[in-house]
Amino acid sequence: MGPKIIKKKSFQLIGYCLPTQLSDEEERKAIQHTVSRLQSISDKIPNKVRDDVYVIHIYPLMEQFNPFLNKERLIIGYEVQHMDEAPDDTTLYTMEENMYVNCKHTGTKTDVYKTYDFLYNNWLQQNRFIPLGYDMEVWKGQNDSNVDICVAINKIS
Repeated sequence: MGPKIIKKKSFQLIGYCLPTQLSDEEERKAIQHTVSRLQSISDKIPNKVRDDVYVIHIYPLMEQFNPFLNKERLIIGYEVQHMDEAPDDTTLYTMEENMYVNCKHTGTKTDVYKTYDFLYNNWLQQNRFIPLGYDMEVWKGQNDSNVDICVAINKIS
């Protein structure tokens, strides 16, 4: 199934923020370590919506944007409902309601860049959308090939 446009209401995440000035290999290791760390405290997180892990990339809004080079922040967390404070050393994040292009990634997580490349360098231009400064991967379970990619978008008039 190809990309589709979805609207996601505002939601909260409990998780961790990572530095973004890492090489690809360092970033992959840091993400895996952080996901493991998050999963180890999973049972301590109240009001968790599901066990899907969100990996959110936040970018500066700029001309000549390159999602592979211009990362500003990386957040890894679980979606939760009605949280006022974060447990342990986690942080609470709020993602605002938005429209997304949603695409299921087929292949391993190490090849996820191919799906991003298609979305950012083909699909967005062909369908007259602009990215809004962040995207997210939704990792569904431990299966390496079960990743949804959502890019926050706005339609060009």
